[in-house]
Amino acid sequence: MGDCQESTQGGIIIEIENMGDTDIVWTNTPTKEPTTLIAFYQGEQGFASFVAGMGLIGEGKPVAKIYSKLHSVDPMNSFPDPTFPEWRLYEVKNGAGRRYFILRLSNTYVVGPNTTKAWLYNYPIFRDITMHLSSLGVDELVYMTTHLMQTANINDQAYIPDGEVAVFDYLNPENDLLVGSFNNITEIEDEMLVPPPSWMFAKIFKDFNQNVLKGVSVVFCPHTDTVFVNERGSEVLLTFMNDRHWLTSDTEKINEMLTMINDVEHLQEPADFAAILDGGFYV
Repeated sequence: MGDCQESTQGGIIIEIENMGDTDIVWTNTPTKEPTTLIAFYQGEQGFASFVAGMGLIGEGKPVAKIYSKLHSVDPMNSFPDPTFPEWRLYEVKNGAGRRYFILRLSNTYVVGPNTTKAWLYNYPIFRDITMHLSSLGVDELVYMTTHLMQTANINDQAYIPDGEVAVFDYLNPENDLLVGSFNNITEIEDEMLVPPPSWMFAKIFKDFNQNVLKGVSVVFCPHTDTVFVNERGSEVLLTFMNDRHWLTSDTEKINEMLTMINDVEHLQEPADFAAILDGGFYV
């Protein structure tokens, strides 16, 4: 499973796992128990999954930091509030006492004119994370995202109505998409064009996880081009996580994130905006 080292920083024992192209720095020694992994990308257009993810995390501190030479890290940084280059892993419990890890992807390779190698750079990291967390009992993945192509001018694209979600079950990929709310789910036959990294992580998790899988799903909220912050989408994702997974959210944290993003809508420098999203290394 890779090399394991222990080091002392400021009197705190830190366990370091070296996994192929990935290094995982734990702030405490992780235990093995049945666990669900929730993942989201904080830079996604509309920020719905970012707001929802931070709402689930609340004021929690990272239990692990994930580094890789394959991360899409901007070479320039800014002081006194530097952005962090690593992905961060948090831990919460749901209403039934089940452990949930929440993976915050601070950067990733996505589709664009100059980013055509998304699989090349994402695959090794997702593989390493899946195999390591599998050894700790992680048996389920829920990737929160937005149907970014919903407003694109593409024929026969699946449509997600306001207030509803779409769920794709990677354990049963032959099935149609499920669209609806908690009490009213229907199948639709329309196809959905999905950019990385959501489908990549789900596919790799399904094939590399060594446990009996409880579930592997990608959960989409509706997308809109009319607002900078897709607040409605974040509400829909949080409702789904509460109804299906018995997870609560931190209202104060959600409002803090919404205020922060809305306040910097005018910023043009990506580095400045990333610094505000990250909150610096230590915040």
